[in-house]
Amino acid sequence: MKKYLLWVLLLSVVFFWCAKKTSDTIDVNAITDLTTLQNVIAQVSQEMGSGTINMEEAQNLLDQLQQKYVDLTDTTQKTIENQFSEIQKTFDKQSITSYTLPLWARKLWMTEPKWMELNKVLSKQTIVNDSGYSSTILVYKWNNTIALQQAKFIAEKAHLYVSKNFQQAQSLANSGNTKYISGLDISGLTKGIVYVNHELTDINIDYLFSVSVDQDGTLIIEATKYKN
Repeated sequence: MKKYLLWVLLLSVVFFWCAKKTSDTIDVNAITDLTTLQNVIAQVSQEMGSGTINMEEAQNLLDQLQQKYVDLTDTTQKTIENQFSEIQKTFDKQSITSYTLPLWARKLWMTEPKWMELNKVLSKQTIVNDSGYSSTILVYKWNNTIALQQAKFIAEKAHLYVSKNFQQAQSLANSGNTKYISGLDISGLTKGIVYVNHELTDINIDYLFSVSVDQDGTLIIEATKYKN
């Protein structure tokens, strides 16, 4: 009996070690070419299917692999993108919430802030329908100084500019003409910022991006795609 229990314990340790070894061997930072990236994506998919890694670990790896894909190339690699799409379908079927920017937004150089805490209650999962519409809202919290620094970095990389509408309202607030901007938080105008790739009057826009910061240090990223 003792010998049997010893074998069970030994097999359990071996199984745990193998499972742990498999997931730990995926070093995203070591990937330097698209062929290796494609092989690793396939490995993640296989490990998801076998249960070697759980959905949370798989989602984390997928986020890293998508960013690595963007870092390696700015061209469209359909084979790799199809692999990402198939893995994402698995998450969708299991209602796994993704709190990160989608691949299409990353390819347009949108990034997420560093050193800030993601608010999963206020953030919203990407919604996709048959027409190709999708929208992501990510809400981060820290202090106003860090939030403004990170917003500027994100905006510069994605070629966003300070909203003209925001600038006009800010100018009125600074000059004391608050009667023209009733209903708005004046402190948010004087201490915050709004970066966009569009104005409210723009039409026929395929992708809408905005990064905003309020006086309390809340940074909000919005990314919307209207069609495929």
